[in-house]
Amino acid sequence: MWGRETILLKLGTVRWRGKCSRHPGYNPVTDGLAAIRGNCPRCNLLLEIYTHHQKALRLMREFQPVEPKPRAQAAHVGGQRSLFGEA
Repeated sequence: MWGRETILLKLGTVRWRGKCSRHPGYNPVTDGLAAIRGNCPRCNLLLEIYTHHQKALRLMREFQPVEPKPRAQAAHVGGQRSLFGEA
């Protein structure tokens, strides 16, 4: 069915800014569930979006941990000697 080729699931970077029109100061990252006033549906959705995003990131890292990127090696200076006798 899928053959032997590698299947790549592409998840692009999404930049999204959302805020509640009634409670613009609500931040689900710092405030959490306890700061939602009057069971506001938009604030609840913001919190749900945030928690699902965190769960998706955790699952991706659990499936395949992030490998550290190799450091760029310093440029090799050619064999030419300095005129001033320094290394």
